[in-house]
Amino acid sequence: MTKKKLIKKYWWLAAILVIILCGIFFLPWNSKNKVPVHHRLKRQPALIDNTSTRPAAYSTKQFKEVLSKNYPDVYKNLNFKQKPTFYVIPGLIQSAAIKYTPPNQGKPGIAYDMDPQGLAIIHHKYLIISAYSKSKTFDSVLWVLDFKTGQFVKTIALNNIDHVGGIAYDDDHDRLWVATINQYQRAQVQSVTLKEIEKYDLKKQKRPIKFEHATNLAAPLKTSYLTYHKHKLYIGYFDKIHGGQLFAYKLNKKGLFKKDKKEYDFAFPDENWSTYSQIQGISFDKKDILLSESYGDFNSQLLIFKNKLDKPNYNLDPAEADKIIVLPPYLEQIIGKDGEIYLLFESATALYRQNPNVVHMDRVVKLKVKFKDGVATER
Repeated sequence: MTKKKLIKKYWWLAAILVIILCGIFFLPWNSKNKVPVHHRLKRQPALIDNTSTRPAAYSTKQFKEVLSKNYPDVYKNLNFKQKPTFYVIPGLIQSAAIKYTPPNQGKPGIAYDMDPQGLAIIHHKYLIISAYSKSKTFDSVLWVLDFKTGQFVKTIALNNIDHVGGIAYDDDHDRLWVATINQYQRAQVQSVTLKEIEKYDLKKQKRPIKFEHATNLAAPLKTSYLTYHKHKLYIGYFDKIHGGQLFAYKLNKKGLFKKDKKEYDFAFPDENWSTYSQIQGISFDKKDILLSESYGDFNSQLLIFKNKLDKPNYNLDPAEADKIIVLPPYLEQIIGKDGEIYLLFESATALYRQNPNVVHMDRVVKLKVKFKDGVATER
């Protein structure tokens, strides 16, 4: 081999060695700085333990098209960057539940008329939806979803046929409160622990979950919606015609109500305010109060107020709202969390799916809202 060829051979070997070393050096850097990718989740079965997991009305493509066409302002405020953008509401086609009426009373069955009402988020781990049977032939249920993926986890059966119009999670004491009605048809709230929620299995246990605490409320007469905020439960009453009412109950150090033994163990509110007649849900985020207003197949509204509940004679009147966002009909409970607003609708139930003039919101959606000086503005 000539000297010229030998030099050329060593030059190529050196070049290859440099390339290998560079690859070894940059590989760890690239893996650490790699942009996270949202991997496509494995498609769930259409049914899990007799509860449907697929959308009741639209495919994802159809849902986006219908929403962007009919409510473009809502569509443009959806947060597509953060997954999941939507949470499919399970159980709208069919849901596992406990039979309330004969035959097979008290035994597991399948309900085809569940109506979603309440919404709660547990530690960025679970998203909970409450629902009741329109025909009152099955007990009410809670549907548990994985908060980070949106996938259905399980159905929890409740021991009542109540409207369960509101649920609220106390993250200070790991307790989920559910709006119920007592034997005298008066307002009541009951709670269940996170531990019980996680270990419950309807398929194995074949009975309702056990509530931990039950409290009868002096006001309102019926509980339409509720939320937890800074050691207080805010409980409201929905009225179709007359003005509604909002009450605040301050909980003790154990996260429980103070009951008056002289008044048959009723709990009495610490504060109250007047509200609009058609309020369906309430939530707090940052320095704002969020209210959902809805009735019938008319457009719903999201009312956003700067929090002035500490001021005397302050009422949550729509005329005083700092921001109003028009939404599809049949809006139910809402949650303001980390600058986003989660919205639950009942328009995709078996009954309302028969109405061709309504957008069937078969998913929980979340709006990305910017907050400036405590007042929300559209993005």
